[in-house]
Amino acid sequence: MIFLNLLFNVVLWHEDFVNDNLSVQQLYEYTVDIRMEEGNLQLRGNPGAEGFSCAWFYLDDSIQLTEDDLIEMRIKVTGVETRLKYLYKKKGSPIYWGQEIIVYTDTDWQKIRIPLKQARPFYSSNFPFALTPDKTPTLYFFIDNFTPGNFDTKIDYISIIKPNTIKEE
Repeated sequence: MIFLNLLFNVVLWHEDFVNDNLSVQQLYEYTVDIRMEEGNLQLRGNPGAEGFSCAWFYLDDSIQLTEDDLIEMRIKVTGVETRLKYLYKKKGSPIYWGQEIIVYTDTDWQKIRIPLKQARPFYSSNFPFALTPDKTPTLYFFIDNFTPGNFDTKIDYISIIKPNTIKEE
């Protein structure tokens, strides 16, 4: 009897910000300057007294996510700490599930992996539904400053990865 275990990952979605101006146009912002610079997505903001800068995007319902999937990104934070928050729709669930993590300032690039299985229920009567009233996206992703101050974040790529295990006996 032969046991064969193969592990591989399937990338469900990947956004590489090298030279894709359409990707930048799909981002939404609140007091953030969004630009392509040096082959990366550059998010900058200095909201002063408001203390808040935010950019966000969504994926439509053509991609079905499960709690086994991962969000992976390569990010460089040189301003104040950056908060990454996602809300995703589980199949058959009437609510969104979400989590937020903080990425601390560092002069080097950081590779972040966020497992969707760590998400918790997110109850709201109108958010995020009011952001896209004519759609029910699979995923919302928000990038903002965690503390007031100069928001300066670069993103090289964002991917959604579906890890799989195949077992043959």
